[in-house]
Amino acid sequence: MVPLPTDPGHVAGRKDALYEQAPDHPVGDLAAWRSTIVFSPHPDDESLGCGGLILHLTDRGQEVRVVFVSDGSMSHPNSQKFSSEERTALREREALAACSVLGVPEDRVHFLRLPDGRVPGEGHPAFAPAVESMTEMVRQWSPDTFVVPWRRDLHEDHRATWDICRAAVNRIGPGIRWVEYPVWMWEAKNTGDLPRQEEMITWSLDIADVVNRKVEAIRAHASQWNGVIDDDASGFQLSESMIGHFTRPREIYFEPAEKRHRSLGGEYFAAIYQGSEDPWQFETSEYERGKYAATLAALPLGRYDRALEIGCSIGVLTEQLAERCEELLAVDVSEAALERARDRLANQIHVELRRLSIPQEFPEGSFNLVVLSEVGYYWSYTDLERAIDLIQNSLRPGGVLLLVHYTPYVPDYPLTGDEVHEAFARKLTGFERVKGSRADRYRLDVWKKKGLTRSHG
Repeated sequence: MVPLPTDPGHVAGRKDALYEQAPDHPVGDLAAWRSTIVFSPHPDDESLGCGGLILHLTDRGQEVRVVFVSDGSMSHPNSQKFSSEERTALREREALAACSVLGVPEDRVHFLRLPDGRVPGEGHPAFAPAVESMTEMVRQWSPDTFVVPWRRDLHEDHRATWDICRAAVNRIGPGIRWVEYPVWMWEAKNTGDLPRQEEMITWSLDIADVVNRKVEAIRAHASQWNGVIDDDASGFQLSESMIGHFTRPREIYFEPAEKRHRSLGGEYFAAIYQGSEDPWQFETSEYERGKYAATLAALPLGRYDRALEIGCSIGVLTEQLAERCEELLAVDVSEAALERARDRLANQIHVELRRLSIPQEFPEGSFNLVVLSEVGYYWSYTDLERAIDLIQNSLRPGGVLLLVHYTPYVPDYPLTGDEVHEAFARKLTGFERVKGSRADRYRLDVWKKKGLTRSHG
């Protein structure tokens, strides 16, 4: 029997699954979030819904701004001690105190002061002016990330804030990372208010090491939980059970599933390398060193006539592959990364470094080794399938395809490492898998094209 969408046990089970089964997003992979705006419908939503995320970003020195959309004046509308203006001023002082705890300085905290309880959603006469005001404000900051309320959060101001943010992004243009956080969703009584699998990708962020500071930020909004405004019995107060949703060791986020259909291109990597010459610590990381050793050890032959490395970055693995190849063509979409690779491999005359955007471009000729290391998850499903066809057609009979990819979920990436490897397993024709292994944070598979190849060593 199919449970009703309002069945309490079914709703509770779905919410528990959202929290418990959401894949972890490693904190270190927030490096690409260089200019983030958090949109908070009311003062306190930023601390409740994403205080841990804000702390992780600000602790790393990354720019975060918080935009408070409503004036917050209607939490205690019948108070005689505090006028509407005084309630707004009180809540703004609390918001500044909370943001200070979260590492956001006062000059990066902004107040739109739209009417609390009446933030205009799409179709309201005041919607277009609100969108215009927000667009002009945020455009000057050149953000790369919007963190907005969950689109079906139960409070109308949260849904209206989503509408305004979506319209503003449409005006600013493509390329802005879009992440949603739930607040009132945790109080939902209908599964229709929860994200659907085909609609959103759910992920979690470990905030155990900052949760005490997050709690301090939540408590800074004192008017919302400890009776600071004590002359309005009908006024809003956060219950301890609701606060409990947000003091757990993980925060939950949603991203539109359509991101699986957009590859990350040159602009994305240009931004990454602008901030660091070695953004993934290829030169210094023990993790990378161990993974490179496992990669080289997995190669079935001692030497290869002609090899292709897709996504060579700054050339750390390339330098090691070069010792096993008569000819090696290493390609990458980032010119900044290739410049460093050229310096590293200046004396390796049998190595060619070339800027290519695969699968839109692909080198001519054939290879008896193709290495795809930490690249496939940057492609959309469509581009991944095109790349698989090009790669398998470029390999000579007996040629080797080596795949190695990071497996934790990364919100920036269209796909996961496992999705990449499973796509190859489904689509490769005339290949046999000769090795498959999984380490703590990566997966390695070696495929061999059927037929004979020239062997060296």
